[in-house]
Amino acid sequence: MNSNKFAQFYSQEIVRDFWPFWEKAFDDQNGGVFTCFTNDGKQLISSDKYTWSQGRFLWLCSELYQLAKEGIVSLDLDELKVMADKTYTFLKRHTLMESNHVLYAVTNDGKQINGQTDISVYADCFFVLGINKYAEVFKNEEAFQLALLVYQTIIKRVGTGSIKTEPYPIPKDFLSHSLNMILLNVVQEIEVTARVFSYPIQDLDIKCSKDISQYIINEFIEEDGRCIELKRKSGKSEDLLLERHLNPGHILEATWFHLHSLNNWEENQQQDVLSILSKVALNALNRGWDEEYGGLLRFVDKDGGKPVGQVNDHDPYCTLICETWDTKLWWPHSEALYTLLLLYKYTKEQVFMEWYQKLYAYIFRTFPNPNKEVGEWIQIRNRKGEPLNKVVALPVKDPFHILRNFILIIKLYK
Repeated sequence: MNSNKFAQFYSQEIVRDFWPFWEKAFDDQNGGVFTCFTNDGKQLISSDKYTWSQGRFLWLCSELYQLAKEGIVSLDLDELKVMADKTYTFLKRHTLMESNHVLYAVTNDGKQINGQTDISVYADCFFVLGINKYAEVFKNEEAFQLALLVYQTIIKRVGTGSIKTEPYPIPKDFLSHSLNMILLNVVQEIEVTARVFSYPIQDLDIKCSKDISQYIINEFIEEDGRCIELKRKSGKSEDLLLERHLNPGHILEATWFHLHSLNNWEENQQQDVLSILSKVALNALNRGWDEEYGGLLRFVDKDGGKPVGQVNDHDPYCTLICETWDTKLWWPHSEALYTLLLLYKYTKEQVFMEWYQKLYAYIFRTFPNPNKEVGEWIQIRNRKGEPLNKVVALPVKDPFHILRNFILIIKLYK
Protein backbone atom coordinates (compact mmCIF):
# COMPACT_ATOMS: atom_id res chain seq x y z
CA MET A 1 0.00 0.00 0.00
CA ASN A 2 1.56 3.30 -1.06
CA SER A 3 1.35 6.52 0.93
CA ASN A 4 -1.73 7.87 -0.83
CA LYS A 5 -3.57 4.60 -0.34
CA PHE A 6 -2.77 4.57 3.38
CA ALA A 7 -4.31 8.02 3.79
CA GLN A 8 -7.25 7.19 1.53
CA PHE A 9 -8.04 3.91 3.31
CA TYR A 10 -8.08 5.37 6.80
CA SER A 11 -10.01 8.45 5.65
CA GLN A 12 -12.68 6.16 4.21
CA GLU A 13 -12.79 4.16 7.44
CA ILE A 14 -13.47 7.33 9.44
CA VAL A 15 -16.14 8.66 7.08
CA ARG A 16 -17.88 5.35 6.41
CA ASP A 17 -17.68 3.29 9.62
CA PHE A 18 -16.70 5.51 12.55
CA TRP A 19 -17.87 9.09 12.47
CA PRO A 20 -21.50 8.18 11.64
CA PHE A 21 -21.65 6.26 14.94
CA TRP A 22 -20.33 9.19 16.97
CA GLU A 23 -22.47 11.76 15.15
CA LYS A 24 -25.53 9.86 16.37
CA ALA A 25 -24.05 9.70 19.89
CA PHE A 26 -23.57 13.47 20.11
CA ASP A 27 -25.80 15.25 22.64
CA ASP A 28 -26.98 18.23 20.64
CA GLN A 29 -29.03 19.59 23.53
CA ASN A 30 -26.35 19.71 26.23
CA GLY A 31 -23.10 19.25 24.35
CA GLY A 32 -20.69 16.38 24.73
CA VAL A 33 -21.17 12.80 23.65
CA PHE A 34 -22.92 9.74 25.00
CA THR A 35 -20.48 6.84 25.40
CA CYS A 36 -22.08 4.30 27.75
CA PHE A 37 -23.03 1.82 25.03
CA THR A 38 -22.97 -1.95 25.03
CA ASN A 39 -19.86 -3.38 23.41
CA ASP A 40 -21.71 -4.00 20.14
CA GLY A 41 -22.82 -0.35 20.09
CA LYS A 42 -26.54 -1.17 19.83
CA GLN A 43 -27.80 0.09 23.17
CA LEU A 44 -27.12 3.16 25.30
CA ILE A 45 -27.21 1.95 28.90
CA SER A 46 -26.45 5.23 30.70
CA SER A 47 -26.49 8.91 29.78
CA ASP A 48 -23.79 9.80 32.33
CA LYS A 49 -20.77 11.54 30.85
CA TYR A 50 -17.21 10.67 31.86
CA THR A 51 -14.93 13.69 31.58
CA TRP A 52 -12.16 11.36 30.39
CA SER A 53 -14.16 10.58 27.22
CA GLN A 54 -15.59 14.09 26.77
CA GLY A 55 -12.10 15.59 26.60
CA ARG A 56 -11.07 12.94 24.13
CA PHE A 57 -14.14 13.61 22.00
CA LEU A 58 -13.32 17.32 21.87
CA TRP A 59 -9.81 16.43 20.68
CA LEU A 60 -11.34 14.34 17.89
CA CYS A 61 -13.88 16.98 16.80
CA SER A 62 -11.12 19.56 16.60
CA GLU A 63 -8.68 17.37 14.65
CA LEU A 64 -11.38 16.20 12.23
CA TYR A 65 -12.45 19.82 11.68
CA GLN A 66 -8.89 20.66 10.64
CA LEU A 67 -8.68 17.67 8.28
CA ALA A 68 -12.07 18.51 6.78
CA LYS A 69 -11.01 22.13 6.34
CA GLU A 70 -7.97 20.92 4.41
CA GLY A 71 -10.19 18.71 2.24
CA ILE A 72 -8.60 15.50 3.54
CA VAL A 73 -11.75 13.95 5.05
CA SER A 74 -15.24 14.44 3.65
CA LEU A 75 -17.08 15.61 6.76
CA ASP A 76 -19.35 18.60 7.38
CA LEU A 77 -17.29 21.54 8.66
CA ASP A 78 -20.20 23.40 10.21
CA GLU A 79 -21.40 20.31 12.06
CA LEU A 80 -17.93 19.59 13.43
CA LYS A 81 -17.59 23.21 14.59
CA VAL A 82 -20.92 23.05 16.43
CA MET A 83 -19.98 19.74 18.07
CA ALA A 84 -16.60 21.10 19.15
CA ASP A 85 -18.07 24.37 20.48
CA LYS A 86 -20.81 22.64 22.47
CA THR A 87 -18.45 20.04 23.92
CA TYR A 88 -15.96 22.74 24.92
CA THR A 89 -18.73 24.69 26.63
CA PHE A 90 -20.01 21.58 28.41
CA LEU A 91 -16.56 20.73 29.74
CA LYS A 92 -15.86 24.28 30.87
CA ARG A 93 -19.24 24.79 32.57
CA HIS A 94 -19.86 21.40 34.12
CA THR A 95 -16.68 19.42 34.76
CA LEU A 96 -14.34 22.00 36.30
CA MET A 97 -14.24 22.36 40.10
CA GLU A 98 -13.40 25.54 42.02
CA SER A 99 -9.95 24.07 42.70
CA ASN A 100 -9.43 23.75 38.92
CA HIS A 101 -9.45 20.01 39.38
CA VAL A 102 -11.78 18.02 37.14
CA LEU A 103 -14.84 15.95 37.96
CA TYR A 104 -14.59 12.29 36.99
CA ALA A 105 -18.18 12.01 35.70
CA VAL A 106 -21.38 14.07 35.55
CA THR A 107 -24.97 13.51 34.48
CA ASN A 108 -25.98 14.16 30.89
CA ASP A 109 -26.88 17.76 31.75
CA GLY A 110 -23.75 18.34 33.82
CA LYS A 111 -24.80 17.70 37.42
CA GLN A 112 -22.31 16.22 39.88
CA ILE A 113 -22.56 12.52 40.75
CA ASN A 114 -21.79 11.33 44.27
CA GLY A 115 -18.39 9.61 44.43
CA GLN A 116 -17.40 10.81 40.94
CA THR A 117 -15.54 13.99 41.81
CA ASP A 118 -11.75 14.30 42.16
CA ILE A 119 -10.79 10.62 41.81
CA SER A 120 -8.55 10.49 38.74
CA VAL A 121 -5.83 12.77 37.48
CA TYR A 122 -6.24 10.99 34.14
CA ALA A 123 -9.60 12.75 33.73
CA ASP A 124 -7.78 16.06 34.25
CA CYS A 125 -5.21 15.09 31.63
CA PHE A 126 -7.83 14.33 28.98
CA PHE A 127 -9.70 17.52 29.87
CA VAL A 128 -6.47 19.40 29.09
CA LEU A 129 -5.84 17.44 25.87
CA GLY A 130 -9.28 18.27 24.53
CA ILE A 131 -9.37 21.93 25.60
CA ASN A 132 -5.84 22.50 24.34
CA LYS A 133 -6.57 20.95 20.93
CA TYR A 134 -9.71 23.07 20.64
CA ALA A 135 -7.58 26.14 21.42
CA GLU A 136 -5.04 25.19 18.76
CA VAL A 137 -7.47 24.44 15.94
CA PHE A 138 -9.94 27.28 16.57
CA LYS A 139 -7.31 29.82 17.68
CA ASN A 140 -9.04 30.32 21.03
CA GLU A 141 -6.50 31.81 23.42
CA GLU A 142 -8.95 31.75 26.35
CA ALA A 143 -9.20 27.98 25.96
CA PHE A 144 -5.41 27.68 25.93
CA GLN A 145 -5.18 29.66 29.17
CA LEU A 146 -7.72 27.28 30.73
CA ALA A 147 -5.77 24.23 29.55
CA LEU A 148 -2.58 25.69 31.05
CA LEU A 149 -4.32 26.47 34.33
CA VAL A 150 -5.59 22.92 34.79
CA TYR A 151 -2.28 21.46 33.64
CA GLN A 152 -0.49 23.43 36.35
CA THR A 153 -2.74 21.83 39.00
CA ILE A 154 -1.90 18.40 37.58
CA ILE A 155 1.83 19.01 37.85
CA LYS A 156 1.56 20.33 41.40
CA ARG A 157 -0.44 17.31 42.56
CA VAL A 158 1.83 14.83 40.82
CA GLY A 159 4.82 16.53 42.44
CA THR A 160 3.39 16.14 45.91
CA GLY A 161 1.98 12.67 45.29
CA SER A 162 -1.53 13.86 46.20
CA ILE A 163 -3.32 12.23 43.27
CA LYS A 164 -5.76 9.45 42.59
CA THR A 165 -5.62 7.48 39.37
CA GLU A 166 -8.90 5.61 38.99
CA PRO A 167 -9.63 3.25 37.33
CA TYR A 168 -5.98 2.15 37.66
CA PRO A 169 -4.83 2.97 41.19
CA ILE A 170 -1.04 3.10 41.45
CA PRO A 171 0.08 0.71 44.21
CA LYS A 172 1.78 2.32 47.18
CA ASP A 173 5.57 2.70 46.88
CA PHE A 174 5.58 2.22 43.10
CA LEU A 175 6.45 4.52 40.21
CA SER A 176 4.03 4.35 37.28
CA HIS A 177 5.06 4.34 33.64
CA SER A 178 1.49 5.05 32.51
CA LEU A 179 1.22 8.25 34.55
CA ASN A 180 4.46 9.60 33.10
CA MET A 181 3.56 8.66 29.54
CA ILE A 182 0.27 10.59 29.66
CA LEU A 183 2.11 13.58 31.11
CA LEU A 184 4.47 13.36 28.13
CA ASN A 185 1.59 13.33 25.65
CA VAL A 186 -0.17 16.26 27.34
CA VAL A 187 2.88 18.51 27.42
CA GLN A 188 3.72 17.67 23.80
CA GLU A 189 0.36 19.03 22.72
CA ILE A 190 0.65 22.08 24.97
CA GLU A 191 4.01 22.88 23.36
CA VAL A 192 2.42 22.84 19.90
CA THR A 193 -0.40 25.17 20.93
CA ALA A 194 2.00 27.49 22.79
CA ARG A 195 3.79 28.04 19.49
CA VAL A 196 0.46 28.86 17.79
CA PHE A 197 0.01 31.75 20.26
CA SER A 198 3.73 32.64 20.29
CA TYR A 199 4.17 31.71 23.95
CA PRO A 200 7.83 30.94 24.70
CA ILE A 201 7.93 27.41 26.11
CA GLN A 202 10.52 28.39 28.72
CA ASP A 203 8.10 30.96 30.15
CA LEU A 204 5.30 28.46 30.80
CA ASP A 205 6.92 26.94 33.89
CA ILE A 206 6.40 23.39 32.65
CA LYS A 207 8.72 20.44 32.25
CA CYS A 208 9.34 20.10 28.51
CA SER A 209 8.52 16.97 26.55
CA LYS A 210 12.17 16.10 25.94
CA ASP A 211 12.87 16.05 29.69
CA ILE A 212 9.88 13.80 30.41
CA SER A 213 10.83 11.52 27.53
CA GLN A 214 14.39 11.28 28.85
CA TYR A 215 13.14 10.54 32.39
CA ILE A 216 10.94 7.68 31.16
CA ILE A 217 13.72 6.17 29.06
CA ASN A 218 16.20 6.37 31.94
CA GLU A 219 13.81 5.21 34.65
CA PHE A 220 11.56 2.60 33.03
CA ILE A 221 13.42 1.05 30.09
CA GLU A 222 15.83 -1.84 30.55
CA GLU A 223 18.84 -2.72 28.41
CA ASP A 224 16.95 -5.48 26.57
CA GLY A 225 14.14 -3.10 25.58
CA ARG A 226 11.74 -4.12 28.32
CA CYS A 227 9.56 -1.22 29.49
CA ILE A 228 8.59 -1.58 33.15
CA GLU A 229 4.98 -0.63 33.83
CA LEU A 230 5.28 -0.43 37.64
CA LYS A 231 8.60 0.02 39.39
CA ARG A 232 9.43 0.07 43.09
CA LYS A 233 10.54 3.45 44.33
CA SER A 234 13.32 1.66 46.20
CA GLY A 235 14.58 -1.89 46.04
CA LYS A 236 13.56 -4.53 43.54
CA SER A 237 11.91 -7.94 43.64
CA GLU A 238 11.31 -9.77 40.40
CA ASP A 239 9.08 -12.19 42.33
CA LEU A 240 6.22 -9.68 42.35
CA LEU A 241 3.55 -9.81 39.64
CA LEU A 242 3.38 -6.02 39.64
CA GLU A 243 7.04 -5.72 38.69
CA ARG A 244 7.15 -8.61 36.23
CA HIS A 245 4.14 -7.79 34.09
CA LEU A 246 4.20 -5.82 30.83
CA ASN A 247 1.43 -3.81 29.19
CA PRO A 248 2.17 -4.12 25.44
CA GLY A 249 -0.46 -1.55 24.45
CA HIS A 250 0.89 1.14 26.76
CA ILE A 251 4.41 0.44 25.56
CA LEU A 252 3.49 0.80 21.90
CA GLU A 253 1.43 3.93 22.56
CA ALA A 254 4.26 5.49 24.57
CA THR A 255 6.69 4.68 21.74
CA TRP A 256 5.00 7.10 19.38
CA PHE A 257 4.80 9.71 22.14
CA HIS A 258 8.59 9.52 22.39
CA LEU A 259 8.96 9.61 18.61
CA HIS A 260 6.93 12.82 18.48
CA SER A 261 9.56 14.41 20.73
CA LEU A 262 12.57 12.95 18.93
CA ASN A 263 13.45 16.22 17.17
CA ASN A 264 13.75 17.93 20.55
CA TRP A 265 16.79 15.81 21.39
CA GLU A 266 20.28 16.88 20.39
CA GLU A 267 21.02 15.77 16.85
CA ASN A 268 23.85 13.48 18.01
CA GLN A 269 21.45 11.75 20.45
CA GLN A 270 18.56 11.11 18.11
CA GLN A 271 19.85 7.91 16.51
CA ASP A 272 20.55 6.34 19.91
CA VAL A 273 17.07 7.24 21.13
CA LEU A 274 15.54 5.83 17.95
CA SER A 275 17.46 2.56 18.43
CA ILE A 276 16.17 2.31 22.01
CA LEU A 277 12.59 2.94 20.93
CA SER A 278 12.86 0.38 18.13
CA LYS A 279 14.06 -2.21 20.62
CA VAL A 280 11.27 -1.30 23.05
CA ALA A 281 8.56 -1.72 20.41
CA LEU A 282 9.92 -5.05 19.19
CA ASN A 283 10.18 -6.35 22.76
CA ALA A 284 6.53 -5.43 23.39
CA LEU A 285 5.39 -7.05 20.14
CA ASN A 286 7.38 -10.25 20.60
CA ARG A 287 6.26 -10.66 24.22
CA GLY A 288 2.69 -9.51 23.68
CA TRP A 289 1.75 -11.38 20.52
CA ASP A 290 -0.53 -14.38 21.07
CA GLU A 291 1.00 -17.16 18.99
CA GLU A 292 -2.05 -19.38 19.43
CA TYR A 293 -4.88 -17.04 18.45
CA GLY A 294 -3.13 -13.95 17.12
CA GLY A 295 -3.43 -10.40 18.40
CA LEU A 296 -1.93 -8.63 21.37
CA LEU A 297 -2.63 -9.84 24.89
CA ARG A 298 -3.59 -7.16 27.40
CA PHE A 299 -0.93 -8.09 29.98
CA VAL A 300 1.99 -10.51 29.73
CA ASP A 301 4.95 -11.60 31.80
CA LYS A 302 8.30 -9.97 31.12
CA ASP A 303 9.31 -13.28 29.52
CA GLY A 304 6.05 -13.57 27.58
CA GLY A 305 2.88 -15.53 28.24
CA LYS A 306 0.60 -15.38 31.25
CA PRO A 307 1.83 -12.94 33.93
CA VAL A 308 3.37 -14.74 36.89
CA GLY A 309 4.74 -13.72 40.27
CA GLN A 310 3.68 -13.05 43.80
CA VAL A 311 0.19 -11.55 43.97
CA ASN A 312 -1.22 -9.14 46.53
CA ASP A 313 -4.83 -10.30 46.77
CA HIS A 314 -5.90 -6.92 48.14
CA ASP A 315 -4.39 -4.87 45.34
CA PRO A 316 -6.95 -3.98 42.63
CA TYR A 317 -4.26 -3.70 39.97
CA CYS A 318 -3.09 -7.26 40.68
CA THR A 319 -6.69 -8.39 40.33
CA LEU A 320 -7.02 -6.53 37.04
CA ILE A 321 -3.89 -8.20 35.63
CA CYS A 322 -4.93 -11.68 36.70
CA GLU A 323 -8.53 -11.43 35.52
CA THR A 324 -8.06 -9.66 32.17
CA TRP A 325 -4.55 -10.55 30.96
CA ASP A 326 -5.76 -12.61 27.99
CA THR A 327 -8.39 -10.19 26.66
CA LYS A 328 -7.92 -8.58 23.27
CA LEU A 329 -8.73 -4.88 23.45
CA TRP A 330 -9.23 -2.41 20.61
CA TRP A 331 -6.86 0.29 21.81
CA PRO A 332 -3.50 -1.57 21.88
CA HIS A 333 -4.18 -2.74 18.35
CA SER A 334 -5.01 0.68 16.93
CA GLU A 335 -1.96 2.13 18.72
CA ALA A 336 0.19 -0.57 17.13
CA LEU A 337 -0.91 0.41 13.61
CA TYR A 338 0.29 3.99 13.92
CA THR A 339 3.42 3.19 15.93
CA LEU A 340 4.62 0.63 13.40
CA LEU A 341 4.08 2.93 10.42
CA LEU A 342 5.87 5.76 12.24
CA LEU A 343 8.80 3.51 13.16
CA TYR A 344 9.02 2.33 9.56
CA LYS A 345 9.09 5.94 8.36
CA TYR A 346 11.91 6.79 10.78
CA THR A 347 14.01 3.63 10.38
CA LYS A 348 13.04 2.12 6.99
CA GLU A 349 13.51 -1.26 8.71
CA GLN A 350 11.32 -3.87 7.02
CA VAL A 351 10.57 -5.63 10.30
CA PHE A 352 8.18 -2.82 11.25
CA MET A 353 6.25 -3.06 7.99
CA GLU A 354 6.04 -6.83 8.42
CA TRP A 355 4.62 -6.37 11.91
CA TYR A 356 2.20 -3.75 10.59
CA GLN A 357 0.90 -6.17 7.96
CA LYS A 358 0.56 -8.93 10.58
CA LEU A 359 -1.39 -6.65 12.94
CA TYR A 360 -3.46 -5.19 10.11
CA ALA A 361 -4.59 -8.65 9.00
CA TYR A 362 -5.59 -9.64 12.55
CA ILE A 363 -7.28 -6.33 13.37
CA PHE A 364 -9.48 -6.02 10.31
CA ARG A 365 -10.72 -9.59 10.52
CA THR A 366 -11.37 -9.33 14.26
CA PHE A 367 -12.58 -5.92 15.46
CA PRO A 368 -14.86 -4.31 12.83
CA ASN A 369 -18.54 -4.57 13.69
CA PRO A 370 -20.22 -6.93 11.19
CA ASN A 371 -23.42 -4.92 11.67
CA LYS A 372 -22.70 -2.08 9.26
CA GLU A 373 -25.85 -0.23 10.31
CA VAL A 374 -24.15 0.28 13.69
CA GLY A 375 -20.56 0.48 12.47
CA GLU A 376 -17.44 1.18 14.57
CA TRP A 377 -15.59 -1.76 16.17
CA ILE A 378 -16.69 -4.29 18.74
CA GLN A 379 -13.92 -3.15 20.99
CA ILE A 380 -13.57 -5.80 23.69
CA ARG A 381 -12.81 -9.42 22.77
CA ASN A 382 -11.80 -12.60 24.55
CA ARG A 383 -8.58 -14.39 23.76
CA LYS A 384 -10.11 -16.14 20.74
CA GLY A 385 -11.29 -12.79 19.38
CA GLU A 386 -14.96 -13.29 20.24
CA PRO A 387 -17.01 -10.30 21.52
CA LEU A 388 -16.93 -9.97 25.31
CA ASN A 389 -19.41 -7.85 27.27
CA LYS A 390 -17.12 -6.75 30.06
CA VAL A 391 -16.02 -3.44 31.55
CA VAL A 392 -12.25 -3.07 31.23
CA ALA A 393 -11.72 0.52 32.45
CA LEU A 394 -14.55 3.04 32.26
CA PRO A 395 -18.02 1.60 31.53
CA VAL A 396 -17.95 3.22 28.10
CA LYS A 397 -17.46 2.55 24.41
CA ASP A 398 -14.66 5.05 24.10
CA PRO A 399 -14.37 7.12 20.91
CA PHE A 400 -10.68 7.93 21.17
CA HIS A 401 -7.98 5.43 20.29
CA ILE A 402 -9.12 4.13 16.91
CA LEU A 403 -10.07 7.50 15.50
CA ARG A 404 -6.98 9.19 16.95
CA ASN A 405 -4.66 6.64 15.35
CA PHE A 406 -6.47 6.77 12.02
CA ILE A 407 -6.14 10.58 12.11
CA LEU A 408 -2.43 10.31 12.92
CA ILE A 409 -1.86 7.84 10.08
CA ILE A 410 -3.63 10.20 7.67
CA LYS A 411 -1.47 13.10 8.85
CA LEU A 412 1.64 10.94 8.56
CA TYR A 413 0.95 10.34 4.86
CA LYS A 414 -0.99 13.40 3.75
